[in-house]
Amino acid sequence: MDHFQSQVKSGTYSIRQLNPNEAQLYKAIRLEAIRTEPSMFRCSTPAEEDLSDAQWQERVVSPRSVFGLYENDTIIGMTSILLLNEQEAFLGQSYIRKEFRGKGLASLFYKVRLEFAYGLNLKRLTVSHRANNTISKAANQRAGFQFSYREPAEWLDGTNDDVLYYVLEL
Repeated sequence: MDHFQSQVKSGTYSIRQLNPNEAQLYKAIRLEAIRTEPSMFRCSTPAEEDLSDAQWQERVVSPRSVFGLYENDTIIGMTSILLLNEQEAFLGQSYIRKEFRGKGLASLFYKVRLEFAYGLNLKRLTVSHRANNTISKAANQRAGFQFSYREPAEWLDGTNDDVLYYVLEL
């Protein structure tokens, strides 16, 4: 997959795809996300806390692309897109530090990932969130996603709750 060449900017905020040599930056912001918001992320196998540096580096290259959200030169959030096949991708791992929420920055996540998906001629995107996460629901609805289905999930905070899935046909 070609590296995403542009970035999206809004005032002092920008979002861009991380390079493979920025795997440690991805690791830091991802672990911050799951430590500070365990109720918003599902359990994974192996646990991300246990991944080696080489495994983190593998997670910033195809089929996944990771985007860092910045205020000036400071990373304040992240999101990703995971290619499922030549026509479909899954949007996930979105996180914005609490002090930057409520500023409409999630729209940058959708903008950069949609631009990326169109650049690859993808036909369908899927996104999900915990059933009670009304903020994520509102963001994906604004981006045009339609409810698809729900299923039970185990969350990092030790609870079980449904995850809701939405799709967008491109």
